[in-house]
Amino acid sequence: MTLQHYHYCSSTSLYSRSLDNELRSHKSPKAMVAWHNDMIEQIGRDIYFDLVNFDKVLNFHVPKQMLFYQFKERVAKELSIPVQFQRFWLWENRINQTYRPARHLTLLEESTPVVKLREHSDRTSNRLVLRLFLEVELDLDLRPIAPPQKTEEDILLFFKLYDPWKEELRYVGRLFVKLGRSPDGILRKLRKMAGFNSNEEIKLFEEIKFEPCIMCIPIDIQVTFLCSELKDGDIICFQKSQGIEQCHCPDVPSFFEYLLEHKGGYVKPSSHTINTDALVTELSPSQSIITQEESTQVDTCTQAVTHVTSLTKSSQLNEQNAVEVKMTSIPSTPVIVDPQQVHPHQERNVVEAASYSSSLASFDALFADIQSLLEVKAVEAGSSSRLQRSMLSIDEISNANKIVKQCLDMKLGSFISSGRTREFKNSVSIMLTVNSFPDNKVDEITKFLDEFNQTCERYVGAEQDIRVAEQKVSSIMELKTTLKQLSSKFIPTRNRVEEVDREIADMERQLAERKEEKAQLHINLEDLAGKATASRQALINAELDVNPLWIKKEEAEKTVDDIDKSWESLKDYCLLLQ
Repeated sequence: MTLQHYHYCSSTSLYSRSLDNELRSHKSPKAMVAWHNDMIEQIGRDIYFDLVNFDKVLNFHVPKQMLFYQFKERVAKELSIPVQFQRFWLWENRINQTYRPARHLTLLEESTPVVKLREHSDRTSNRLVLRLFLEVELDLDLRPIAPPQKTEEDILLFFKLYDPWKEELRYVGRLFVKLGRSPDGILRKLRKMAGFNSNEEIKLFEEIKFEPCIMCIPIDIQVTFLCSELKDGDIICFQKSQGIEQCHCPDVPSFFEYLLEHKGGYVKPSSHTINTDALVTELSPSQSIITQEESTQVDTCTQAVTHVTSLTKSSQLNEQNAVEVKMTSIPSTPVIVDPQQVHPHQERNVVEAASYSSSLASFDALFADIQSLLEVKAVEAGSSSRLQRSMLSIDEISNANKIVKQCLDMKLGSFISSGRTREFKNSVSIMLTVNSFPDNKVDEITKFLDEFNQTCERYVGAEQDIRVAEQKVSSIMELKTTLKQLSSKFIPTRNRVEEVDREIADMERQLAERKEEKAQLHINLEDLAGKATASRQALINAELDVNPLWIKKEEAEKTVDDIDKSWESLKDYCLLLQ
C-alpha cells in the first residue's frame, strides 16, 4: 500500500485547525456531526490514530434557539436517517490527548436548545462548536433501525483491522459489549467483521494514546473488559496472529511506531518512493531529484524521527543533480554525498539507499536507546517503561506520585470500581522509570504491575464470591427468621383448628337435629295437606248445598219482614185506640 494523503493528526490539529479561523469571522454556533461513514472514509487514508478528523465532517450552523429535535430533523434531511433512528453522543477530550465519544444524550438533553448542550460537552474545545457522534444502527438490508438499549453494563467500542502484509489499517465497525464479559466472547463477530475464517487466530490491542509516545497494548482475551479498564469510546485494533514474523511491521504497535517515526510520510524500505508531508510522489527514471532530509526531534520516547521531502528541478533549490543526506541521530554527523560522485543513472539508487540508510540509522538509535528496557518482558510495563526519565517533566513525575498516593489511600474495592486502575499503573510505571522505588523493591513492583489486571480480576471475582456467600448466609438467616415466625404462629393456629373442629362438630349435631326437625315438619305438612284437601272438598260441597238455602233464606227474610211490618201496623192501631 502507498499511503497517500497521510496526515499526522494531533488532538489540536484534528479538531480545531481550520475551524477556529473560520469561526473568528463567523460567530454563529456550529454543530459538527461525525458518523460511521466518516470513520470508514478517513481511517487508513487521512488519519490512523483516534477516530475522525472533524475538519472533514458534516457541520451545521445552529440558531441559538433551535431545539435539538429540530436539529435532528435537519440531520434526517441531510443524511436520510429518520429522527427516531438517530442517537447522538457527546465527545470528550481525554487527559491523554485523545478524543473519543463519551456518552449518549439523554431524553431531557434532547429537549433543550442545541447550544445548551455545550454546557455538558467538552469544555476544552471551541466554545462555539458542539461536536457530536451520530450512532446509526443498520439491519441486514442496511436500512436504519432503532438503536439498541444501553445499560450501565454496556460500553461502546470501536474496532480497526490491521493487515500486516499490506500494512493497511481500516475501520471495520463498532460493538456494544458487557463490562463483566471477556473479549473471547466477541471473537466470532470480529472475524465476521474482518472476513476471516471462523477458526482464524487473532490478537487484540487497545489503542490508548499517540502523544508524546505510542501506547498500544495487547488485550488479554480471557480478562473481562472491566478489568482491562475499557470504557465507552475506546478503540480496539485487531489482526491475524499467524505467519506475521517476516512482515516489516508485524503488529499494530510496530505499525503505529513506524507511522509516528515518519510523520512526514510513510516510507516502505522496498519502495522507490519519496514522501512529502501530505502526499507521495512516484519517481520516474528520467527525473532529476534533489532530496533534502530534514532532521526533526520529536517527543516520542526519545527516538529521533526523520522527515523526507522530495523536490524536483523546478523547486527553490538551485543546486542541480545534488543529493544531500543528513542522517538523524542522537547526535549525528551530517553525511554529504558529493554530487560529482553520483552518476546520473545511479541517482535513484543513491536516493533510495540514502533514505533506507537514514531509516536504519533512526532504528539503530532507537533500539540502542531502549535495549535494556526490552529485556523487561511485561507488556504494560514494557509500554510504560519506554518513557525515558529525560522526557518526563517534574510536573509529570509529581503528578504520578500524587496519583499513586491518592489511589493507595483508597480501599482496593473502591479503587477498582473507580476506574482509575489504568491511571495508577501508568503512574507507577513513571515512578519506576525515574527510580522512585528502592532497588530491592523494583522487581517486586514490576511483577505486581505485570499481574495487575489478573489481580484485579481475581479480586473482583473474590468479592463476587464473598457477596454470593454473604447473600447465602443472609438467605439462611431470613429462612430461620421465617421459621421462627411460623413456629410462633403454629400453636395458636393449631388451637384454632381444634376450635373450628369443635364448632363444626357442634354445627353438624345441630344440623342433624335440624334435619330431624325438618323431617317431622315434612310429616306434619303432609298431614296438614291431607286435612286441607278434605276441608276444601267439604267447602266445595257445602257451597253447592247452600244455593237452595239462599233461596229459602231470602223467602224467610221476606216473610219475617212482612210479619214485622204487620206487627208494627197493629201496634200503631192499638195506640190510636187508647
